[in-house]
Amino acid sequence: MQTFISAVMFTIVFGSILFLAYVTTKFIGTKTNRIVRGKYIKIIETVNLGFDSKLHLVKAGDEFILVSACGKNIQILTKVQLGDYSSEEEEQGDNVFNFKEFFNKYAQGFSKNREGISFFKSESGEKDKAGSTPVFNSNLNRLRKITASIAN
Repeated sequence: MQTFISAVMFTIVFGSILFLAYVTTKFIGTKTNRIVRGKYIKIIETVNLGFDSKLHLVKAGDEFILVSACGKNIQILTKVQLGDYSSEEEEQGDNVFNFKEFFNKYAQGFSKNREGISFFKSESGEKDKAGSTPVFNSNLNRLRKITASIAN
């Protein structure tokens, strides 16, 4: 009986610690996000060019500027004209990680794999005798086409 009570107490204490860690992380994350986010300057898009080289598209006021960052060096490359950019894309472009969407995608892919359905689809959409898509063969054919086009 004593071990049961101590196990229940351990579970309650451990759960409380996990809950407090979650709430604290969420609180600090939202506060930091508000502090870091600029009012007039926003990074619209970032592309990694290598180990420590990045290319940033920055919106400053109404202008778009292309900036290169490599190690400790930052250079303004050019001003960019984007005619089809809208502020709706900017709201969607915020670096917000939606764990629920990520988890649902992963869970759906996992359940499909468990049922014998392939997680990736082939180009041809053919099925083999087991009912799964021959992903390896289609990827191999795609690689052969790419290497052939590079060689020519």
